[in-house]
Amino acid sequence: MIISIDNPNVYFKLFYLLAFTFIFLVVIYKSIKRGYHLRSVLLMLTTISLFTVIGSRLFTIPIQDWLSAISTKSLVFNNRSAIGGLLFGLVGLVISQRVFGFNRPMLDLYAWIGPFALGIIKFGCLVNGCCYGLPFKGFWAVHYPKGTHAHFNQWYSGLIENEALLSLSVHPVQLYESLLLFSIGYIVWKTHKLFKKNASALLFGLFLFFMMRFGIEFLRDPNGSQFSSIYYWGLRSYQWSMLGYAILTGLLLWIYETRTQKEFIKGLQNSPYIHVDFIYIICISLILYTFRALFSSYELLVVWIKFIPAILLSLYYLYSDTKLKRYRVLTSVLLLAPFYIFAQTIPNQMPEIKQYKRIDFGASFGDFANEIAFNPREGECGTSYDYEYYKQVYQMIGLGYSQVTEKYNRTYTYGINLSGGNLKSTNLETNTKQSEFIFAANPFYKIDGEWIGLGFGLQLGKLRINKFEELNENNIEDAKKDYNIIPEFYVSVGPRKYLDVDFNYGFMMPSAYPTLYSRSSIGSSLGLGHDYSFRYGRIWNLETDYVSAEALITDQFGINLMYVFKDNSFDYLDYDASGKLVFSLNYRFGHKTK
Repeated sequence: MIISIDNPNVYFKLFYLLAFTFIFLVVIYKSIKRGYHLRSVLLMLTTISLFTVIGSRLFTIPIQDWLSAISTKSLVFNNRSAIGGLLFGLVGLVISQRVFGFNRPMLDLYAWIGPFALGIIKFGCLVNGCCYGLPFKGFWAVHYPKGTHAHFNQWYSGLIENEALLSLSVHPVQLYESLLLFSIGYIVWKTHKLFKKNASALLFGLFLFFMMRFGIEFLRDPNGSQFSSIYYWGLRSYQWSMLGYAILTGLLLWIYETRTQKEFIKGLQNSPYIHVDFIYIICISLILYTFRALFSSYELLVVWIKFIPAILLSLYYLYSDTKLKRYRVLTSVLLLAPFYIFAQTIPNQMPEIKQYKRIDFGASFGDFANEIAFNPREGECGTSYDYEYYKQVYQMIGLGYSQVTEKYNRTYTYGINLSGGNLKSTNLETNTKQSEFIFAANPFYKIDGEWIGLGFGLQLGKLRINKFEELNENNIEDAKKDYNIIPEFYVSVGPRKYLDVDFNYGFMMPSAYPTLYSRSSIGSSLGLGHDYSFRYGRIWNLETDYVSAEALITDQFGINLMYVFKDNSFDYLDYDASGKLVFSLNYRFGHKTK
């Protein structure tokens, strides 16, 4: 079997991400079933991922070089160790268990999904050609091409000629290891209920893992190992260490299960205290900042895809629990620190002038309420009115075209959007209904600078917006009021790469949104540029909050999502508005670089 793959390191990264994604999905699924607080679960996942990555890197670096490794980017320190990742990840699990009080089911869960995840990563090692096996003539043996570790080390050792296109056939030891790791995960899964104590399943899994690594080294080429090749009594020092760890872990398991009454790790009630989460987030941020030079981009990704949702859920809890109202401002400022650190992990790029065209397609749907005051008359305390209340249900679509120029840290955008859709109005007291078609054309122009952003435009057509109306008329047939022209403007202040605040009056095209015309928010592009953002804001005319996110999925396709939390207008009329969704997709083409 010949393994010859273009860019094998890409496949290693893919399997690396798949392994952490597998852990993420399984833990989230089990946590939802058991009713754990998701923000605490996500912080636990962040901790384990962070410690696993740190351990896999530091375990291959001499202790005297650790300071150099974490302070400067270096291609010298680019090896990884599954043993280091497993041991440090276990430390992260114990720390998060003690902080958040997860009980035995979570510990048992990690005891079997850990080996499964390592088995997935080993498929990446197989195609990458690292930690390869000894020469072997079996029909399932593999050959590696030039540019791989196996080919280079065999040439350097004089086993093959420099002109050889392929290495000698070798044991696919990474495949053996994957199958054995899957077997270990299965065995632990089937036997974890037989143990009496917390953490016994973890110790059993470690015992099997160390025994497997001791045995598999008999088939691994010592030149492909990143550890010492010194032999003692016919075995490498690394094998002796694995055997020693296995004996120690097995003995510890036996004593723990049969000779002690105490639990190593006590199962506490899952802690819902929000202040614990906030302090914990700051600590993780400091660790990330300290070790940022050691991580590759995909290693950072497996941490941030869990850390960012954990921060957002903590923010949501902070603003949804009225008991925490007095802590909101200070805590929100503290929770912006991780986003600053995230921005520091993004490599800087030299500015260049880029131009491209963009097509947007979007939609929005939801419902809202109107209060209409009419029939003014003199009352005891001034003018009094009669009132009618209306529910409005809408479905809108939009299409936009724009020209974008990125130049010297500024982004210039101009274009036009078209939108249309149906708006159904229901009188909440008489239950009479009426539908109408609304549409708009929206020319606009925006400039987003490094610190200041400005924009303006017009919305022309048959338009509707949501606000309470006072009509100095004696009667009213419906809540509708058409607008033929609405000005729009936009302003933002702050370093948009890290943190800025903005105010929008309009500027929601192409997914026209008739309920929203006045809003402000705070957010960040996370150090990635104007194509990425996460924002949390307030819609003033609805008196409710929203979250939005924008990202560039590929060089050509982007997505923009916005969710508006439900408002509670007119509850006394048995009307409870739902949350509202706005989304759009965009396609970029005609790229030019000057």
